Amino acid sequence: MAVHYGLRVGVLLAWLVGSVAVSCVGFVVLSYVIAFWGTKRVWDRALLRALVVEIASTLTIVPLWPLWFLVGGVYQTVKEGEGKAHGRRNPVILLHGFAMNRTQWMYMARRLRRLGHGPIYGLNYFSLSRVGEAGKRLDRFIDHVRALEHEAVVDIVAHSMGGLVARYYIERMGGAEKVQRLITIGTPHQGTRFGRFGIGLPGASDLVGGSPLLTDLGPVRPGAAYTSIWSRADAVIQPPESASIAPAGLDEVFDDLGHLSLVLSPRVVDVIDARLRA
Repeated sequence: MAVHYGLRVGVLLAWLVGSVAVSCVGFVVLSYVIAFWGTKRVWDRALLRALVVEIASTLTIVPLWPLWFLVGGVYQTVKEGEGKAHGRRNPVILLHGFAMNRTQWMYMARRLRRLGHGPIYGLNYFSLSRVGEAGKRLDRFIDHVRALEHEAVVDIVAHSMGGLVARYYIERMGGAEKVQRLITIGTPHQGTRFGRFGIGLPGASDLVGGSPLLTDLGPVRPGAAYTSIWSRADAVIQPPESASIAPAGLDEVFDDLGHLSLVLSPRVVDVIDARLRA
């Protein structure tokens, strides 16, 4: 009986793992087909490489999703090897993207920690609700971190929707005096067509170009201490150029990284490291 029960559990787990893997691969392939089929880039080597890397990145990040309540909350700075800190560092707040959570930062947070940044805090927020609601959650969390660390300001590193949450907090909730730097990764500052696929989800509708939220925010104000990291091979932010904030802020552009691949790229870590030291 025990052997039979164990076999059934094993089959169920195998089915779940297989279903997640097939769903991840299917979503990535479909998104690239929708985004780039019929364009000049469809057979571009950099784009095909981005597709393969994006599949691997998705299969790495998505299975970690259920661990959101166990890991990813705090990453303390280490000072050894390449991670020796030079001078003062602000606390860093990590904001995930739509339908994700703080587990997506497990690789990047550890790399930034070893480079001497931090303490680093990952925040979970309910991304299916309005960006403004997430901004309220961010407001409370930043005040908590500032009090805990006895610091006046923090830096924010945000992916996708998280970048709009950070902007809303900074530009509409008085957060400018509490945030020194904002670095966004694959954030649809001007909207993305893929937001239309989140039918009935307020958070997704906020991401569509011309939404009331994006109309209210408007263009990034000139001289803002913002950096936008984005990729021309991002199939989720469409068109990819909608992630640009130039010339109001700094753009760092890649040609061969997908939406989640940006979060796992050492090259992106290098850009963030440089900006946090600036």
